[in-house]
Amino acid sequence: MSTELEDVLDQEIPEGTKTGYLDYSLSRTTRQIRDDRGREIYENLEMAYKRAVEDIEWEIKRLDRKIVASFDFSPNNALSLVMVKDLDTKEIVETDFNRAIEKRNLIIKLNIMKQRYNFLFGHTYDIDKEVL
Repeated sequence: MSTELEDVLDQEIPEGTKTGYLDYSLSRTTRQIRDDRGREIYENLEMAYKRAVEDIEWEIKRLDRKIVASFDFSPNNALSLVMVKDLDTKEIVETDFNRAIEKRNLIIKLNIMKQRYNFLFGHTYDIDKEVL
Protein backbone atom coordinates (compact mmCIF):
# COMPACT_ATOMS: atom_id res chain seq x y z
CA MET A 1 0.00 0.00 0.00
CA SER A 2 1.56 3.26 -1.08
CA THR A 3 1.46 6.42 0.97
CA GLU A 4 -0.09 9.65 -0.21
CA LEU A 5 3.36 11.20 -0.64
CA GLU A 6 4.49 8.29 -2.82
CA ASP A 7 1.35 8.69 -4.93
CA VAL A 8 2.11 12.38 -5.43
CA LEU A 9 5.76 11.72 -6.26
CA ASP A 10 4.80 8.97 -8.73
CA GLN A 11 2.45 11.25 -10.63
CA GLU A 12 3.62 12.31 -14.02
CA ILE A 13 4.03 16.02 -14.43
CA PRO A 14 1.51 17.17 -17.05
CA GLU A 15 2.81 18.64 -20.28
CA GLY A 16 3.03 22.42 -20.26
CA THR A 17 4.19 22.85 -16.66
CA LYS A 18 7.19 25.09 -16.33
CA THR A 19 9.26 23.60 -13.52
CA GLY A 20 7.75 20.48 -12.07
CA TYR A 21 5.26 19.37 -9.47
CA LEU A 22 5.22 22.68 -7.58
CA ASP A 23 4.13 24.56 -10.67
CA TYR A 24 1.52 21.90 -11.36
CA SER A 25 0.31 21.96 -7.76
CA LEU A 26 -0.05 25.72 -7.73
CA SER A 27 -1.99 25.73 -10.98
CA ARG A 28 -4.46 22.96 -10.13
CA THR A 29 -8.09 23.72 -10.72
CA THR A 30 -10.59 24.19 -7.95
CA ARG A 31 -12.20 20.91 -9.01
CA GLN A 32 -8.89 19.01 -8.61
CA ILE A 33 -8.33 20.54 -5.19
CA ARG A 34 -11.90 19.71 -4.09
CA ASP A 35 -11.51 16.12 -5.35
CA ASP A 36 -8.25 15.67 -3.43
CA ARG A 37 -9.70 17.11 -0.23
CA GLY A 38 -12.88 15.09 -0.60
CA ARG A 39 -10.89 11.88 -1.06
CA GLU A 40 -8.81 12.68 2.03
CA ILE A 41 -11.90 13.41 4.16
CA TYR A 42 -13.56 10.20 2.96
CA GLU A 43 -10.50 8.07 3.76
CA ASN A 44 -10.07 9.66 7.20
CA LEU A 45 -13.71 9.12 8.11
CA GLU A 46 -13.73 5.56 6.81
CA MET A 47 -10.66 4.71 8.89
CA ALA A 48 -12.21 6.34 11.97
CA TYR A 49 -15.46 4.36 11.59
CA LYS A 50 -13.59 1.08 11.03
CA ARG A 51 -11.48 1.81 14.09
CA ALA A 52 -14.60 2.51 16.16
CA VAL A 53 -16.12 -0.83 15.10
CA GLU A 54 -12.87 -2.66 15.91
CA ASP A 55 -12.59 -0.93 19.30
CA ILE A 56 -16.11 -1.99 20.29
CA GLU A 57 -15.44 -5.57 19.10
CA TRP A 58 -12.29 -5.60 21.24
CA GLU A 59 -14.24 -4.31 24.26
CA ILE A 60 -16.78 -7.14 23.84
CA LYS A 61 -14.01 -9.76 23.69
CA ARG A 62 -12.33 -8.29 26.76
CA LEU A 63 -15.64 -8.30 28.63
CA ASP A 64 -16.31 -11.93 27.59
CA ARG A 65 -12.97 -12.90 29.11
CA LYS A 66 -13.88 -11.08 32.33
CA ILE A 67 -17.22 -12.90 32.49
CA VAL A 68 -15.57 -16.30 32.04
CA ALA A 69 -12.85 -15.47 34.58
CA SER A 70 -15.42 -14.41 37.17
CA PHE A 71 -16.67 -18.01 37.36
CA ASP A 72 -13.24 -19.50 37.87
CA PHE A 73 -13.48 -20.80 41.43
CA SER A 74 -10.38 -22.96 41.27
CA PRO A 75 -7.95 -22.54 44.13
CA ASN A 76 -4.95 -20.23 43.85
CA ASN A 77 -2.56 -23.11 44.51
CA ALA A 78 -2.61 -26.83 45.27
CA LEU A 79 -2.79 -26.29 49.03
CA SER A 80 -5.72 -23.88 49.14
CA LEU A 81 -9.42 -24.42 48.63
CA VAL A 82 -12.26 -22.05 47.88
CA MET A 83 -14.72 -22.49 50.67
CA VAL A 84 -18.45 -22.12 50.06
CA LYS A 85 -18.72 -19.72 52.97
CA ASP A 86 -16.09 -17.46 51.33
CA LEU A 87 -18.28 -16.88 48.28
CA ASP A 88 -20.43 -13.76 48.26
CA THR A 89 -23.23 -15.03 46.04
CA LYS A 90 -25.09 -11.72 45.94
CA GLU A 91 -21.97 -9.96 44.71
CA ILE A 92 -21.37 -12.67 42.09
CA VAL A 93 -24.95 -12.37 40.80
CA GLU A 94 -24.81 -8.57 40.73
CA THR A 95 -21.44 -8.49 38.98
CA ASP A 96 -22.57 -11.08 36.43
CA PHE A 97 -25.79 -9.18 35.77
CA ASN A 98 -23.96 -5.85 35.35
CA ARG A 99 -21.46 -7.39 32.95
CA ALA A 100 -24.27 -8.99 30.94
CA ILE A 101 -26.00 -5.61 30.66
CA GLU A 102 -22.70 -3.97 29.70
CA LYS A 103 -22.15 -6.61 27.00
CA ARG A 104 -25.68 -6.14 25.64
CA ASN A 105 -25.14 -2.38 25.47
CA LEU A 106 -21.83 -2.87 23.65
CA ILE A 107 -23.47 -5.23 21.15
CA ILE A 108 -26.20 -2.66 20.48
CA LYS A 109 -23.57 0.06 20.10
CA LEU A 110 -21.57 -2.18 17.75
CA ASN A 111 -24.58 -2.90 15.56
CA ILE A 112 -25.48 0.79 15.36
CA MET A 113 -21.89 1.66 14.43
CA LYS A 114 -21.94 -1.05 11.74
CA GLN A 115 -25.23 0.33 10.39
CA ARG A 116 -23.72 3.80 10.19
CA TYR A 117 -20.61 2.45 8.44
CA ASN A 118 -22.73 0.52 5.93
CA PHE A 119 -24.87 3.58 5.26
CA LEU A 120 -21.95 5.96 4.82
CA PHE A 121 -19.46 3.73 2.99
CA GLY A 122 -21.46 0.90 1.44
CA HIS A 123 -22.47 -2.49 2.83
CA THR A 124 -19.55 -4.31 4.45
CA TYR A 125 -20.50 -5.39 7.98
CA ASP A 126 -23.17 -7.95 8.89
CA ILE A 127 -25.64 -6.70 11.46
CA ASP A 128 -27.35 -8.81 14.13
CA LYS A 129 -31.01 -7.88 13.56
CA GLU A 130 -32.19 -9.59 16.78
CA VAL A 131 -30.24 -7.18 18.96
CA LEU A 132 -31.77 -4.04 17.46
